[in-house]
Amino acid sequence: MLKRAIGCIGLFLCATFFPTQGQENVDSLFIKLQYANSAKEKVLLYQSIAKFYSNELKDNSLAEKYFNEALAQANAINDTSLTIESLDMFGVFYRNRSSYTRALELHFQALDLAKSLNSKHYQAKVNNNIGVVYRRLDNHSQATEYHLSALKFAEEIKDTFSISVSLNSLGNIYSLNGQYKDAILYFERALELSTAQKNLLGLAINNNNIGEVYEFSGNMEKAQVYYQKSLDYNRQINSDKGIAINLNALGKIHLYYNQPKLALSLFSQALEIDKRLGDRKFIADSYTNLGKAQVALGMFDEAQLTLNRAIQVASEINSLIHFQLIYEELSLLEKKKHNTAKAFDYYVKSVVYKDSIINEKNDRHIASMRILFESEKKEKEIEILKQRQEIDQKEIDTQNKMRNYLMGGLILSFMLLTLAVFAFNNKKRANRILAIQKEEIERANHALREQKEEIETQKEKIEQQNHNIEQKNKHLEDAYLIIEDYIGKITDSIKYAERIQQAIQSPLSHYNSYFADSFLFSSPKDIVSGDFYWFASKSDTCFFAVADCTGHEVPGAFMSIIGMDLLNQGINQFGLGSTHELLHFLNEELRRKLRKNENDELVLKDSMDIALCSFNRSTKELCYSGALIPIFIVQNGNVETLKPDYTSIGAGKRIFSGEFKTQTLTLKENDWIYISTDGFTDQFGGLDKKKYMRARLLQSIVRFNHLPANQQYSEFKSEFFSWKRDNEQIDDVLLLGLKV
Repeated sequence: MLKRAIGCIGLFLCATFFPTQGQENVDSLFIKLQYANSAKEKVLLYQSIAKFYSNELKDNSLAEKYFNEALAQANAINDTSLTIESLDMFGVFYRNRSSYTRALELHFQALDLAKSLNSKHYQAKVNNNIGVVYRRLDNHSQATEYHLSALKFAEEIKDTFSISVSLNSLGNIYSLNGQYKDAILYFERALELSTAQKNLLGLAINNNNIGEVYEFSGNMEKAQVYYQKSLDYNRQINSDKGIAINLNALGKIHLYYNQPKLALSLFSQALEIDKRLGDRKFIADSYTNLGKAQVALGMFDEAQLTLNRAIQVASEINSLIHFQLIYEELSLLEKKKHNTAKAFDYYVKSVVYKDSIINEKNDRHIASMRILFESEKKEKEIEILKQRQEIDQKEIDTQNKMRNYLMGGLILSFMLLTLAVFAFNNKKRANRILAIQKEEIERANHALREQKEEIETQKEKIEQQNHNIEQKNKHLEDAYLIIEDYIGKITDSIKYAERIQQAIQSPLSHYNSYFADSFLFSSPKDIVSGDFYWFASKSDTCFFAVADCTGHEVPGAFMSIIGMDLLNQGINQFGLGSTHELLHFLNEELRRKLRKNENDELVLKDSMDIALCSFNRSTKELCYSGALIPIFIVQNGNVETLKPDYTSIGAGKRIFSGEFKTQTLTLKENDWIYISTDGFTDQFGGLDKKKYMRARLLQSIVRFNHLPANQQYSEFKSEFFSWKRDNEQIDDVLLLGLKV
């Protein structure tokens, strides 16, 4: 009674002296904490207090303090479940502050504990939260892996909330990677769950996600309908974060329909909400969108300031996707201000970030994770079928035993009754006993017949199931043989293409007439290569090149054949004698052959990087022209780099319409020329799994330069594969070395 009275007085004082609703609620939690009866109750109250400071009062310092207190208390009482919940909540807190490294540390600690408990509920929940962090970091392959793992556990225990989170997150990943059909399937499954549960938050999220897919796929009318539905649900549940997301989305729709004033108003409202919530990821979204609207309205100075603020926030959270979008808009801004050079610089930066976010390896990894998940589900279904068969067989065995016991009992009963007949010479009594025995035997026989019929029916079902399984196995074996045959044919074709490619390229011995020594290190990523080297000669002058075509394997090989053919035409048919003329001819012809024109988009899908040189063996004069590939000259142990033009061969005229420059250098005896494609310097490896980089290549050139060519070949080959280790080779590699 005393505790209850003190509690009432405390609540009255709080209501009197703390007028704000938020403070009133947190003080009531502190009063409950003071009179908590168990350590577990204290942990739960510390968690609630921390969430209140984080979500309602926006005091991150105090929120962090009480999250730490909840975690310490859970560890102190050795309650693993409470420790998992505290770690996971703490990780979400850091995620919302964009402290992704710390968030992952806490989530992975929670996941290890969930595995030790073998708790599918916690493994589903924590895997989903880890996936969300990786999605914020634009690491879609890792995000897919953890969301699929969460979905597997959630489906096993029918945890509809975690299933819905996994489906939404997977849908977002597929949407961001342009796989809209798969994204819609996941979002619609999640929408069904939210509708069945009358989960307004889920309905808000699902409708927003579906709207986003329609926006990405260009159906703005449908996108606007779903965004408006989501906004209505978010307003019903007073979700400020959801409202801000919807305002940004609807603003982009108005921007698409050329209504920048409406868009500007919506983006401004969203930015105010995001600043109040403090999540830097969404603040970066709102600044970026607001900058777009200001550019569209011609507010160039305001747009410059807004986009600079967006870059600052994106830098704090290292968001690659925001860098890409911001630099795209800065490029458009400078273009409208007629600053062509700045516009091009910003455009190149946006392309670099775009390439680092979306690549074919990421798509393959996401697809493989999905196939693995579906395969595990099929294996589980087969395992369940086997278990059912074992249960049916045990039931049949039990029935057979019961039948045998019954038969034995009946036989024993018959023998006893026969002895009784002989023991008691009473015909009427014997007849009655025999009549009773007969009736019992008939009932037993009837029961046995029914059991036999039931056993026969079950036997037929089992045989039919076994037949169906055998048929399915046969179909799978046939499909495997067909696939294996196709793979063999494709591999044979590619290997034949490799022989054709090798036959087209000039043998290295052609360099012997012009150079004292030479070597070539070539390591295709697959069987055929998109990198190639080329040689031609006229009298005392030879022409040679090293090139890197878009892609690798068969597409890259086709591009290499086109490149070598055009270079031979330039020398033999058109008599071109200078390196810059040859590059100009190659650029124009490649653009013509690939049907590029003035209206092409500014993305180089079919292009070639090349270093092209001519060398006169009498005068020892070297002429060089390049497109993105430099050459390295070693004289007396010093390395000089001749830099290329900053464009690819095959670029549209809107990107590059000038002349290629020629650089001339007189070499001396024992000087070395080195040319390498970027496959060597871009390879990931070493102890830290980082890129090799050009600086390390220059160090290796100086280190090996004094050796003969064949030893340099061995050293560079050993250097590359020692660096690569067990990592996947990311691109074709070609390194040419020539000694004057």
